[in-house]
Amino acid sequence: MKKSLLFIMCVAVAVSATAEIKSVGNALRPKEKAVSASVLKAPAKVDIITEQPEGTVVDYTRTGEFMYVSLYGYDTEAQVGRVKVVYADDGKTVYIKDPLCYGEGVGAWAKGELSDDGLTIAVPLGQYVSYNEEYDYGLVLAWGSTDVIDLGDDFYWLDFYPDEQVTEAIYAIDPETGTITLQGTQGDLSAPFPYNCVATGLAGVWSDDGSVATIEWGSTWTVRGEAVPVVPANPEVLEFFDCGTEEGYTRLDFNINLVDVDNNPIDADALTYSIFTDQDQLFTFDYDTYGVNNGFDTDMTEIPYGYSGFDFYLRRVYFYRTNMGENPFFTWRIGIQVNYTIDGITNKSDIVYLEVYPQSSVSEFSTDKTVASVRYYNVAGQQMTQPSGLTIQVTTYSDGTTSTCKVIK
Repeated sequence: MKKSLLFIMCVAVAVSATAEIKSVGNALRPKEKAVSASVLKAPAKVDIITEQPEGTVVDYTRTGEFMYVSLYGYDTEAQVGRVKVVYADDGKTVYIKDPLCYGEGVGAWAKGELSDDGLTIAVPLGQYVSYNEEYDYGLVLAWGSTDVIDLGDDFYWLDFYPDEQVTEAIYAIDPETGTITLQGTQGDLSAPFPYNCVATGLAGVWSDDGSVATIEWGSTWTVRGEAVPVVPANPEVLEFFDCGTEEGYTRLDFNINLVDVDNNPIDADALTYSIFTDQDQLFTFDYDTYGVNNGFDTDMTEIPYGYSGFDFYLRRVYFYRTNMGENPFFTWRIGIQVNYTIDGITNKSDIVYLEVYPQSSVSEFSTDKTVASVRYYNVAGQQMTQPSGLTIQVTTYSDGTTSTCKVIK
């Protein structure tokens, strides 16, 4: 099932540079603890609100903590970024964009109700905040508790316990400051051995098997003014995987930090990202190759943060390219740059690269050293007498240093 690899909110481990990592490892989870669909109270028909509803929009910044779980393990981080709330003209209905910090950028609105005194917002659980029509499952709002037990050797046992008595997430509004706080949550990131993390709060649970994807606690939203042009923080390139065949799916995992260079939250709606290779060569997702499967009608070099499609996910993108054939995707490195546009002004982060095939910089070489030997290897690691096709060239210099590069002959 594709959820194991990717989804609208891709579960690849993506650690924010602005957050302290509490625990990382391989998370194991007993299948018998999975939540049933009836417990989730998820509707049979999925109807996700993706267009901004009518009403008064208030912009908030997030604080608190959250955990997310993936095939790679689990991470706990500080909440960052922004959340939008629309107060409808009827004085009762409230819409919250991306209520889970884990999914900011997906663009789904959860529906809630304002109390008569205007001091609380009740958000019914069971609402989908993302959905994959091809595989007929999605991420559903739930409530419960989780704990992580240290098994040693960098392995952890993770349990999620849904609370069937809770049917709504309740947010309290401070009448003086307008600050919104999620009620009834708690978390302990320094629980005594063997536990590593114990938490209760709002969760995102996969509707097909009930496994937890994320849980957050201490969630507090503070009113923030209009977004202003700032320089976004640098992204992170996490992993590159080459499919090895022309028909496969080569992927890039990354993390985009929802803060500026001064660690202030920024608006995910104003973010795009671009992919670069080798000597700062901008990669184009051309319409003929990517347009049909991903729903865009022109060539794209800037992908909106949170854009979803067959090949685009919140923290992952797939390419129909490989470095293993006659026409390699790149020969040295692949990177990502973040673009942040407010009021027509665009500021960019640095291009952050992952050197998949490391090379030594020419500046590192002394002017008096010479080439001692050159060896050639195919992609299977077998040495060759001469380069042929896609070849790994290893050069050894007179001072004992080496450099490696890919050549095409």
